[in-house]
Formats: sequence, C-alpha cells, structure tokens
Amino acid sequence: MKWIKLIPLAASVWLLQIIFSDFLSINTVRPDFCVILILYWSLVYGRTMGIGAGFLFGLLVDLSGSGTFFGLSPLSYTITGYLAGGLYHYRSRLNPFYFSLSWIAILFFQFFIYCSVQYQDLWEIDRQIFWGKWFGTAIYSISFVGILQFIYPISKLNDVKSR
Repeated sequence: MKWIKLIPLAASVWLLQIIFSDFLSINTVRPDFCVILILYWSLVYGRTMGIGAGFLFGLLVDLSGSGTFFGLSPLSYTITGYLAGGLYHYRSRLNPFYFSLSWIAILFFQFFIYCSVQYQDLWEIDRQIFWGKWFGTAIYSISFVGILQFIYPISKLNDVKSR
C-alpha cells in the first residue's frame, strides 16, 4: 500500500469536513465525511488500516475544534474502523444485500455512540428528541454514502487494492 497516495485524500476529506459540515448542518445535525472515508478504507485495506485511520482522523477532528467532547471522535471512528474492517474478508463472500445492511448497521452503531455522548442531556430531558437526533445524524451521513455509491460503489472495492 502506498501511504503517500492516501495523504492527499485524507487531507481533502478533513478540509471538506471542516469547511462544509457546519454549512450543511440542519438543526445541529451535521454530516460526517470522515467516517465515510474510514468506512471505505476499512473495507479496502482491512481492520488495521481502519483502526489506525479512525484514531488519527478522530484525533485530527478533535484537535481542529470540530469535536465538542475531546476523545469522542477517536473512539467512535476507531470502533467504526474495527467493525468495518471485520467485513474486509467477507466482502466477496456475503450476499450484497447483507453486506450493505452490515455496513449500514455499523454506521448506525457509530452514530449511536456519538449521539449518546453528544446529546446525553437530551436522553434525560426528552428521549424522542434524542432518537430523532440520532436517526437524523445517521441518515444524513448515510445519504452521502448513498450518493457516493453512484460515483464509486462499495461493490467495486475489490479492484482498488490492486492499483
């Protein structure tokens, strides 16, 4: 794997996250572009790359001021990298429907962890609003994955590693 090829993409996604996530926010629900890249890298390069990229991206996001709770982004991104990296070996063996359900469930779980800490006060005040924030945050980012599927489908990831 050529690490030098991954650095410009990582920097671009990080800048995209910093510049456009606040612009695209809807009532404090923001898309998370970094988790999309971590998902893709975990599915292409495996669990080790997913964990490392998740931790480094999370640390970078928290240090750049985008994160509210320091350490939450590295935790949630690392968990996403670990779980999505587990799908690395099953990518070609799983039914495409179940494979898609798996990475969608991983993203929903990641956003549940994130929202459990980010909106912990809503859990005590109004659980319906909490569930709405969680579902909205997850669906908003997953919709960007859906858009990206038309450009670069996850099913074509087998071809990436050979380049």
